[in-house]
Amino acid sequence: MSQPLLKCEHVDFGYENYDVVKDVSLEICQGDYLCIVGENGSGKSTVTSIVAGMQECDSGAMTFQGQSWKPLSMIDALHKGIGMIVQESGTIPGITVAENIFLAESEKYKNKFGLINRKKMNADATRVMKNIGVNDVTGEMLMQKLDFQTRKLVEIAKVVMKEPQILVIDETSTALSHDGREILYDIMNRFRKENKSVIFISHDLDEIMEVCDTLTVLRDGKIIRTFEKAEFEAGAIRASMI
Repeated sequence: MSQPLLKCEHVDFGYENYDVVKDVSLEICQGDYLCIVGENGSGKSTVTSIVAGMQECDSGAMTFQGQSWKPLSMIDALHKGIGMIVQESGTIPGITVAENIFLAESEKYKNKFGLINRKKMNADATRVMKNIGVNDVTGEMLMQKLDFQTRKLVEIAKVVMKEPQILVIDETSTALSHDGREILYDIMNRFRKENKSVIFISHDLDEIMEVCDTLTVLRDGKIIRTFEKAEFEAGAIRASMI
């Protein structure tokens, strides 16, 4: 049996007297597609946000690729191999697609006079979008001119271009149309072919049963049950969630 790519042990997180995540332990191996489900407030997004460096756990331990995992931020986590597409908007209005994609990397586009080569930045951003199958979005476009789905696709491209070993997808598919979902599924299929892993959060049971290998149910911040692919049954999953 392969060693876990990511391992979380007895993770806790809360606010004052309210426990959001309670003693959660889970593993994901290379090439695994793990789905986390539960009602609103069950702790799904909190667990994954801890994994992806958005916030620190109060107690417990995590390892990634056999080493202690304590990312300083989401950007730090992404650069080290775990990228997350958040449920809310992860892009910034008022700037271009290229400026969003290369927000923390503009230095590499500066010339010896300190001026940014926007032509190259825009071209690179256009290529990044095309790499995920979006051909009608270019780097110079302003974010506020794009609809919510397209802004979400920009966010997806920004994460995927870093080729993380684990991609965390938090309710992203609900913001996408059929065509947008197909782009996301194509990315997930590519990750599977490359033996990379996905942690997927969704309320769509048909989608869950189609794309995931293992399913973990959270309720009130605790893991209630874990299903393997052969055990997937919509009725049993629903019963575990409530």
